[in-house]
Amino acid sequence: MAERDFLLGDGGEMEIRNGDFVHGESLTQEVGLLLLTNKGEIRWDPLCGCDLLRKTNARLSQSQFERIVKVQLERDGKNYADVVDGLKLKTNG
Repeated sequence: MAERDFLLGDGGEMEIRNGDFVHGESLTQEVGLLLLTNKGEIRWDPLCGCDLLRKTNARLSQSQFERIVKVQLERDGKNYADVVDGLKLKTNG
């Protein structure tokens, strides 16, 4: 599940090195952007986004949170279990 794309810097800007766009493993970046996106922010896919910023003060159970994330990951062609396992490996290894 090695997804590759252009990489963004800490401020969300495109990373450029030696006058060229930096590309590399992007799964963590893609999942992070999906978590930060609110529904309606992407014109060509208005249902995309976890709406978590809008739910900041909401009382979400872990199962509600996981369901929101699972649905959005599936819409994006990713498997929740694979993403969670991949992120665990990345933080532990």
